[in-house]
Amino acid sequence: MLKNPAARRAVVLAALALALPWAQAQNWPEKTIKLLAPSTAGGPPDVYARALADHLSKALGQAVIVENVPAVGGMLAAQQIQRAPADGYTLLVNTAGMMTITPNANPKARYQGSDFTQVCQGVEAALVLAANPQLGPKNFTQLTQWIKAQKTPPSYSSYSPGSPAHFLGYQLAEALKVDMTHVPYKSSPQQITDMIGGAAPLGFVQIATAAPNIKAGKLVAYATTSEKRSPQLPDVPTVAEVGMPQLTTTVWFGLSGPKGLPPAIVQKLTQAHNQFVASPDVQSRMAIAGLTVTPGICGEPFLKKMEAETVRWGRIVKATGFVAD
Repeated sequence: MLKNPAARRAVVLAALALALPWAQAQNWPEKTIKLLAPSTAGGPPDVYARALADHLSKALGQAVIVENVPAVGGMLAAQQIQRAPADGYTLLVNTAGMMTITPNANPKARYQGSDFTQVCQGVEAALVLAANPQLGPKNFTQLTQWIKAQKTPPSYSSYSPGSPAHFLGYQLAEALKVDMTHVPYKSSPQQITDMIGGAAPLGFVQIATAAPNIKAGKLVAYATTSEKRSPQLPDVPTVAEVGMPQLTTTVWFGLSGPKGLPPAIVQKLTQAHNQFVASPDVQSRMAIAGLTVTPGICGEPFLKKMEAETVRWGRIVKATGFVAD
């Protein structure tokens, strides 16, 4: 037993210092939580963020405010979370691009998935390879024949440079052993407009944006990139079904926090998020936005998925020579 009063006081203070974060985590949340969304208001990550914020507010008993931090492939939002205290009051809607492509493509990113507390994946959406009907091909086999028959490299469009749509086009050309020219756009609506207008007739497109135009006959769909057929386009085969399983991918969004988030807070967030994706109302709300909920991908499995996709996209980023500015 310590007889020196100063030594006893130091031990007590040290014990209190260790106990304080634990007590704070047990009592969390005690004030408003900020949820960063890496898109403009109304964008797909924002749709997920606002639905999640509504649910977390009710589940946790504190207001959850969405703050939009768009641009730079989600890098600004990710770096803002890196600087935030690990107290659970600043959280992040992460995206596949932000966590797996941006670290490979932007030298200024300086982060990887393990530099955050990865809570859960929430939703995902496939892309669809589509074209203006005037291009000619009616199915994927005819499309590949058309691509190989072109005397000059045919072009394909994406909704953003450095996006999965960009790199899927590269993988398609790689698989067919041909050259193709990438035509990047700044948004899905811009890409769709030029596809329908014939300026950039072929491309990988977000299903939520493309499906109404496909159903209206303004675009023809060749394959979707999910493992299973899309509920929005059940008659369209997957890339695996047409013999291109290496093109299988989805764009996903999830929930992250700063690295070192206390386990008690992670547990509360995981429980609340699992309730969120299990809600029929949430599933319906996400489906309207072209998003599918993905329950059960939390913690370490979520991080392992990120790391595997980071390796995949890293190879392609390097092969294309793409560097984000």
